[in-house]
Amino acid sequence: MARRRTGATSWVVLAVLALGAGACGRDGGAAGPGLRGTASAAGAASATGAAPSAGGTSEAAGIRFLERTTGGAEASERLPLVVAIHGLGDRPESFGRLFDGFSGRARIVVPYGTAPHGNGFSWFPLARLDPEALAEGTERAAHRLAALIEELERTRPTSGKPIVTGFSQGGMLSFTIAVLHPERVGEALPVSGLLAPRLRPSSWPAGKAKPTIHAFHGDADTVVPFEPARDSVEALKKAGLPADLSTYPGVGHTVSAKMREDVFAALKAAIERTSQGH
Repeated sequence: MARRRTGATSWVVLAVLALGAGACGRDGGAAGPGLRGTASAAGAASATGAAPSAGGTSEAAGIRFLERTTGGAEASERLPLVVAIHGLGDRPESFGRLFDGFSGRARIVVPYGTAPHGNGFSWFPLARLDPEALAEGTERAAHRLAALIEELERTRPTSGKPIVTGFSQGGMLSFTIAVLHPERVGEALPVSGLLAPRLRPSSWPAGKAKPTIHAFHGDADTVVPFEPARDSVEALKKAGLPADLSTYPGVGHTVSAKMREDVFAALKAAIERTSQGH
């Protein structure tokens, strides 16, 4: 698979600089990662959706995670597997609340980042402020998460290919897992993320799995700027992957109520396709 270098590296440097400031994944404070302005939406969802069942902390492939089921499903059922990846400085206990009230019947696994960062965790280091460091860090973390997904598929009753989603660093890793490990996932829903320029394919081998990628991004994001997310999706489309981007005018590095609604709708549709074996 050929990979491209693009002229968008200056935007990636800006993103890495902003991420290094520690803003990623903590926009919402006590309300959870990037959930500014969504408390009423979360409350409405909790009132109308089935309450998720909570699980304890487990570990697989060297990564700890929290596990829950949603939509009234039982843990023993064969279910679609959703791996939800938090952002910089966040933790599964808060990021997992994004799925409160989600009515899709699924198994939600929220892994812990691999290194401490403030009161939460990080997935890759940001000491070197350059695009190559970003590519190396996301690549390394994606390999570890792919191993986790493989182990979860082996040990959990799972229907169809897993789905990955995530915010900020988690959005970057959702892109990266889909591109580097397409055999492991059927769909990716990155939120406020990007794919490092070096990892963007310029072509896609015939016969290789093609995960569907639907990204979500605010065009006023100053932490992970909109332009490299748009460029990432365009590169994937040109390479022949089914990729799309939903844009949110005036939304910064956060999950607005409308974005959350759209992510939930896309996730539920992906779960239904997975349940039907598509």
